[in-house]
Amino acid sequence: MQSKMIRILIADDQRLFRRGLAALLGQQEGVEVAGEAADGREAVEQTALLKPDLVIMDALMPVLDGLAACRRIRSMYPGSEVLFLSDHRNENHMREAFEAGGRAYLLKDCEFEELIYAVRKAAAGDFYISGPASQDMVAEYVKPLVKEQQPGGIMTQREKELSRLLADGYSTREAAEVLNISPKTAETHRASIMKKLSAKNVTDIVKYCIRNHIIQP
Repeated sequence: MQSKMIRILIADDQRLFRRGLAALLGQQEGVEVAGEAADGREAVEQTALLKPDLVIMDALMPVLDGLAACRRIRSMYPGSEVLFLSDHRNENHMREAFEAGGRAYLLKDCEFEELIYAVRKAAAGDFYISGPASQDMVAEYVKPLVKEQQPGGIMTQREKELSRLLADGYSTREAAEVLNISPKTAETHRASIMKKLSAKNVTDIVKYCIRNHIIQP
């Protein structure tokens, strides 16, 4: 269950597609469509204005390319995640989407139920790609980015949840079961946590959780 409303910005150059998606998403419990954007530059501007939890964006956008817009959004407004909804099945394009800071990548012909699932995953800070090989692809795309990550980054909701479980004594695999994510995804989140906190071990994670009132001492 989501603990708070997910506020979404829909960015796509096709007006009819935007409006249809907004209507469908608006019927979902725990989801609010905060606004729309018709091009990449407007997506960045609307993100600055609305501070959405998630931007659903086409990878190919006029005025400012979707990948470039994602880079700006993730750099300037790290609290807003990006989910790419695209027509392109090209694997290199998917890789570029994650390198730009995207949290999820789906094709426009996906089922709406899968989109909602990915929306909730991405808003929580989880990575998602559709398809049977999705977890292996996430590990391949995201782990190199985590290695290059600089200390001091903002913790996602999912990273905070995992930190609490690790601080409570759960193993990474046990925490993955509690959070209903794969062990590979949990390992990727743990690596990101360690990087962001400059943590050497779980004790450093415990200290972070106590300082930030995530757990009680």
